[in-house]
Amino acid sequence: MSEICPNYFIDLDMAYINFYLDKPFNEAKDKTVIKQVIADCTKAKKHYPKTILNSTPTALYLFFTPVKGMRLKIRTSIKVLPEHWDFNKGKYKSTASGSLELNSELENLSSSLKKKFIIYKDSGESLATDDLKQFLQRFIDGDSNIKDATLVRAKEIFLQKKEGLLTEGTLKEYRTIFKSLIDFEQKRKVSLNFATFNQSFFESYEKFLIEKKNPKQQKEGLLNDTIAKYTVTLKTFLQWAFENGFHKNASAFTKIKTRIKKRSKNEIVALSEGELMQLLHFDLSGNTRLEKVRDLFCFGCFTGQRFSDIMNFNALDFDGKKWDFISLKNKKRVVVPMSGFIANAIPIIEKYNSDFPVISNQKFNEYLKEIGELIPLATPVRIIRYRGTQQLTFTKPKHEFMSSHMARRTFVTLSLEKGVPITIVQKITQHADLRTLIKYEAHSTEALFNSFKNT
Repeated sequence: MSEICPNYFIDLDMAYINFYLDKPFNEAKDKTVIKQVIADCTKAKKHYPKTILNSTPTALYLFFTPVKGMRLKIRTSIKVLPEHWDFNKGKYKSTASGSLELNSELENLSSSLKKKFIIYKDSGESLATDDLKQFLQRFIDGDSNIKDATLVRAKEIFLQKKEGLLTEGTLKEYRTIFKSLIDFEQKRKVSLNFATFNQSFFESYEKFLIEKKNPKQQKEGLLNDTIAKYTVTLKTFLQWAFENGFHKNASAFTKIKTRIKKRSKNEIVALSEGELMQLLHFDLSGNTRLEKVRDLFCFGCFTGQRFSDIMNFNALDFDGKKWDFISLKNKKRVVVPMSGFIANAIPIIEKYNSDFPVISNQKFNEYLKEIGELIPLATPVRIIRYRGTQQLTFTKPKHEFMSSHMARRTFVTLSLEKGVPITIVQKITQHADLRTLIKYEAHSTEALFNSFKNT
């Protein structure tokens, strides 16, 4: 027979909701050891170590106590990685990725349940234990907060699973996209879930990005190339989420037509051979900080490799005649022959005894612009970009465009100018699409003149 709870016992101030993980501990560990570690951590007020925790996400249970003496529990659709859970507070750790959003979802879930329970109680519905369990099940099955939280969990799990598989630069791109979605929700006063990713959303999202504050330029609106990158990256995430069972909205990434496309023929800003040699031989002996950055940049100009691979340079990969390594980005083998123009890189390797200084990409780019201004590399560069339908023209000295990626552009440009076949250049740079390199041919005025010099 079902237990009955009289109405006068129902007091919402007494109603209590908390959350527990289903299988938080490593089942391969000895239970006695786990109990001892838990006791030690509780006494020291520390989080449980990863060594005793389940290494995979586990189900989150909701425990609802409507009155003293009654406790109902139900499994939610939410899954949590135990190392991200604060067992003392019953919520996500503040250090966990997306914790503010995720804990907010749990608070909204609790608040929504209490409100629904008030309506249920005031309607005179049965307060028998079995009936309350059915009420709780209906709430879990139909509450919108749980469905909305799926997007938040998908973003968190995506970043967890891709860590170690994608480069930090690529992961940063996804974090930037996810942050832009939060900004979109706040500015547009909407709540996103997987069902909302449709044609109308993408049109509104692109308009939002056009108007979004550009922190680098302190102007309104991102440029079209950046916006196009945002939408492509977002579609890639939505496809991953679909393939991993987070939603069934395949049209979110297959039937969307975005208005803003990346231009295929943007201006390519690279150093000329004269500028490169000027940079290489410029006396920076009085400033080792800038000298190291200059040397690394020139090494990139002579070899055409990505900044991440230069930072990962290993003496074991260099035999004096070639640099033979596996690229961090695409995991492909790259062979850089140290002959001809590329041989200019050998003195740099020898200077540092194959042990290159390590620096962050952000600091590298910052110091590089400082070097360019010091020399100076001040050739005026005029570029055209678009923000929506608005054409924007920028004219700046070349040093303001200097970055780690300019080294790679310089290698491609100079190699093509010297008549190196484009397929050989592709083999060294490992560009996935030959069309990316073809635009360099159109860019190089020197190559254009050289092509007809002997005709």
